Amino acid sequence: MPLRQTALLAFVLALFTPGCVALLGLGAGVVISQDMLDNSTFVAQLKDEVNLTWAVAKSSLSQQASQPIDVDEDLRAATGIVDDAKVTISVEAYDMNRTRLIVSAKKFGVANGKIAEMVFNRILKQLAE
Repeated sequence: MPLRQTALLAFVLALFTPGCVALLGLGAGVVISQDMLDNSTFVAQLKDEVNLTWAVAKSSLSQQASQPIDVDEDLRAATGIVDDAKVTISVEAYDMNRTRLIVSAKKFGVANGKIAEMVFNRILKQLAE
């Protein structure tokens, strides 16, 4: 199996493994660890510069949302409507060239892990490209 396919397979498998996962060297967006705070909030620690992660996360949410997103540049937080759920993303500077991405979703006022995970995985995929 070529190295690129092996790396992609490892990345995909890691996304569906519960708990923390360590990945090394997959494209530009390197996932250091991945966690789920509750059944609707997904967190990844990335080995990327915070401004790059923020730009990609914002762009990804904007593409997935059914209407324009609300953005708070100072807090690096954005909300948008994806599949009738209010999705909130935030990007935090974690350490030198390390970033924390947090994604949560609520549909009809109730936490919705399925949509949060979908948005989270799409952002990670775009960061890896």
